[in-house]
Amino acid sequence: MEIINKNPGSCDNPITIKNKHQNSKLSKEYRARDETYIHRPLLQSSTKNNNGDVFAFDKAPEGDEHFALNVISNPNLQPLDIKIALALFEILEWRHSGEGKVYLCTSKELDLENYGEFGIDIVFSDGFEREIDPTPLTKQLHKLFKTSVSTDTLNKVLTRLDSFHYINVTPVTMANSKLAKPEHKTGKSKAYLKLIEINEMMDTKNLTNIWVVNKELK
Repeated sequence: MEIINKNPGSCDNPITIKNKHQNSKLSKEYRARDETYIHRPLLQSSTKNNNGDVFAFDKAPEGDEHFALNVISNPNLQPLDIKIALALFEILEWRHSGEGKVYLCTSKELDLENYGEFGIDIVFSDGFEREIDPTPLTKQLHKLFKTSVSTDTLNKVLTRLDSFHYINVTPVTMANSKLAKPEHKTGKSKAYLKLIEINEMMDTKNLTNIWVVNKELK
């Protein structure tokens, strides 16, 4: 009898990777209900000239090496948001590697053997493996950039940066895996491991002139 590795992120149980730019399946479902699906809520509510399915982001000028400018020009980011966004861009060496990495986003002791293949790599639904970085992300930020942040605060910042489209965060959990059962998806589960990728379009589009102050964030 074949033994199945049920670890979230194993070859037998890959993690469903989050769509970076738009979820066409959800868009169709919303359109059928005469509603508009918003993939990145903070990005849409913090840029001007968004009409229906046509978003300012899609019409922004093309270019190169705009990531830092798109971060520092956003009036809705807090100083810590800016620090972490720029730090992640450097840590991931995005322009050289173009790949994301699975980070430890918890201060708890975690047995990595319960994840992926031997606790080294996580397999995703796109067929690719991503390496697990065993050093907690909070420690890396402190060591490399002298940025001290708690795990809870870090995870809140990651959620904000994801909603602004700077990064793509995919949780590595049983609920987000191929073998997930209904009870896994309905219950609350914390993601101690997260795949973090830079959204490359935030480096190739110039958003500096389309930001607006989002009063709901002030």
